[in-house]
Parts: sequence; C-alpha cells; structure tokens
Amino acid sequence: MTDKNAIRFLYHDRAIIIAETSKRYLVVGDLHIGFEEKFKTAGISLPPRIDKLTSELRQLITSHKITDLLINGDVKSGTDRITRFEWENVPKFFDSMASLCKVSVIPGNHDGGLSHLVPSEVEILDSNGILVSNTLIMHGHTRPLPKFRDCSLLVMGHVHPIFQKKGNPLSGQPVWVFMKVKRENVFGEALTQEDSRKGEDLELVLMPSFNLDLIVAGFAADAARQERKIAPTLRSLKHVSEAMVTTLDGDLIGDASLLPNII
Repeated sequence: MTDKNAIRFLYHDRAIIIAETSKRYLVVGDLHIGFEEKFKTAGISLPPRIDKLTSELRQLITSHKITDLLINGDVKSGTDRITRFEWENVPKFFDSMASLCKVSVIPGNHDGGLSHLVPSEVEILDSNGILVSNTLIMHGHTRPLPKFRDCSLLVMGHVHPIFQKKGNPLSGQPVWVFMKVKRENVFGEALTQEDSRKGEDLELVLMPSFNLDLIVAGFAADAARQERKIAPTLRSLKHVSEAMVTTLDGDLIGDASLLPNII
C-alpha cells in the first residue's frame, strides 16, 4: 500500500512529491511547451512561457531536494508534427532539468516524436504509466493496464481540470479533483466476479496543468474539452459518490456535485 505520509500535494505549484527511501519524485504534467504557436497562426502574438516553466521547475527541484523529475505527459504542444519552436526549445528545457536531477517522461497524446527532442540521459517511459510506491502515475489518454490493478492511488493529468460555472467568480480557474471510484470501473474486465477487490474504492486524483499560462484567450477550456474526448478512464466511471474539489490554494470548493462543471 502507498504510505500516505510519503505523498505531498503541492496545490499551488500544481505538483506532487512522492518520497521513497532514497528518492524524492516531483510529478508534474501538461507543460505544453510551444502552445503559443497556435495563437501565432491566428495572428495573436504571445511571449514564450518556457523560461518561466523552467525557472519554476528549477526552484521546486532545488527547494524540495528532488532526485527524480517525472513529467506526466504532454511536454510539447504540437500533436501531428514537431514545430520549429519545439525543435529549438524542448532540448534546452531537458538539458536544464537533467543538470539538476534524473528526468523521466510518460509520453502523452501531444508527445509524438518526442524521442527526437530528448538528450540521452532523459528516459522516455511507457505511455501506459508507471508505479511509484504503489501509486499509478499515468497521463490519462490510455486505459490503465491490468497489471496495475492493485495500485492504491491513481494520478492522472491530461484532462486539464478547470471549474466552469457561469456567474461563479471561480469559473475558469484550474482545480485539483480527488475522487473515490469503484476499482472495477477503472480496470474493467481485469477484475473478475470472484476477485476480492471488486467493489473496492480506488482513489483517483486529477492534476491541474503545470503550465498556468494555458489559461489565456479560452485556450485552456478548449483544450480541456478536446482532451476529455480521449480520456477512457473518465468515460468508464459510471458513478462517483465521493469527491473533493480544491483550488490551487488548497481551499475546498465542493464535492461530487461539482464534477459536471469540471469533467
């Protein structure tokens, strides 16, 4: 089982720390480096945010004595090609991170061709995710593999959870979502009728995007809608009885009744 004391949620920093005996993992996701290119093609000029992302991560790695940076998908923004901005800047980003700690990437649906952009010391993991202290870290665009069915916690990115409710002052803001779901709704046929784990609750956490600058000109809301179309785990959830939604300040804003306004 996962030692809950070994997991720390950095709400404001959109990150998770998982501590092991000799390692301290920093988990972040959805950097979408180069997302500004989409606006450039529409005639809107935005300053590149990569220096800000790099600076924030360097500070987190240093201040929390991180040994391993685990990027949970969507390092880059382009899906069908590698943009010129990505060719020039993603390798520099990885060089900066790798100078501080070990760096691993769980590829997301935006990370096609990423292997051409990473230095040899950066490890590209299986896109289906990885177990860290019995916590399954996966981007969210694939179904959890049966071999992970014993995990005690599932952490996903991909869907860019944003609270959206007309007239509410918090509308448009990124949030953390903590849910308890039935294990069989996540792992499906991997759990047979005779499986003692059938009917058990599984904790599922939806992480906000690390790149806060995605919340500009409606980009974040539009991206979130698109990503949810390829989020099989969320589509398989028939009912969520318990949930907790928090702001990036860690303030509780609601329960499962808010989920229709988020996912």
